[in-house]
Amino acid sequence: INPWIRPSAARAPGIRCTSSSPVSNGKPPATARPPARPSLTAGGMLGLRWGSQRHSRSPWELLLPPLVSCFFVLLSQFALAAVPRFFSSFSLFATLPIAGVVMVATLGTGRCCRRLLGVSASAPAFVLFSTLFLWGVYISVIREAIPSLLDATMNAQCALLMFGLHRIFSSDAGVVTYSSSDPEELNQCTFSEVKSQSQDALSFTRARYCRSCSVNVIGFDHHCPAFGNCIGQKNHRLFMVLLIGFIITEASYVSCSTSYIRESVNENKMRVKSPLSMDLAESTLLFSLLQILWQAIFLIWHIYCICFNIKTEEWINWRKYPEFQVVQPQPGQPMSELKFWNPYDKGIVGNIKDFLRPE
Repeated sequence: INPWIRPSAARAPGIRCTSSSPVSNGKPPATARPPARPSLTAGGMLGLRWGSQRHSRSPWELLLPPLVSCFFVLLSQFALAAVPRFFSSFSLFATLPIAGVVMVATLGTGRCCRRLLGVSASAPAFVLFSTLFLWGVYISVIREAIPSLLDATMNAQCALLMFGLHRIFSSDAGVVTYSSSDPEELNQCTFSEVKSQSQDALSFTRARYCRSCSVNVIGFDHHCPAFGNCIGQKNHRLFMVLLIGFIITEASYVSCSTSYIRESVNENKMRVKSPLSMDLAESTLLFSLLQILWQAIFLIWHIYCICFNIKTEEWINWRKYPEFQVVQPQPGQPMSELKFWNPYDKGIVGNIKDFLRPE
């Protein structure tokens, strides 16, 4: 069993397996051309699936998912704004779980409505518009109570997040493609030649198949719906930087919004301030805290995976890959026990070096 080749993908489309014998019907072949060699920068490697061809869509079909996502961002944020309005006597920690329930209920209801109406939304657009909404609330409401240096820092962090989102939305995760564009060369390479060459190439790349994108990715960790992209060898470091950036920016936002609320209460400015402004300041603070909670757990998990040189997909589906399996016989029992073993673990220091400078 080859751990890098999926059983359902016996060969890639466009590769015709011919006889390995150089003589056909007693006659030598008319032409002898060297077979195309698979490379790590290419998608017709044997056993690797080709991505599905995407049909062209109309402008309305392209615009509808982001518009739906923008609507649900506004709906969820204003639903959160109702929490401090109706639970004003509750403390911050008491309203935090209420805000979490309201957020989940709003998104769940929105998902059911989308299914009934037959419309789709875009998770990357939801992330983008949520970040822009927080930035807009900061500029229009909170920044008046923030010192100029901290204000400049906060705006710079939001701008860097926008740049990071643009980069990761369009980044290459390490998709495996084929180096030759000549279909005749693909058809003339034999089954055994492509198989042996592709296995040698993949043995050091840990290329895995992404069901969401229908592509094979080198160093595949997981498919991130929030960024609409696979996370692989080429963009894993960018993903970690962006994840840390989100946590830092949201923590800075929590600090700024807390200062705004505290100043408003201490100086008795509640009478002159718009009630909606205070509700938005408190609701976006709750939203940022909720984001920090799950993102911090997610960050800890990825740091663990980096330190032990294991991918998320490999850790979940390690029984699919024989290199992670060790059969340990049990004395006195007819059945052997299958245990996990990581052949890529080089120690914490070596694993971190592999992450920072992959081969």
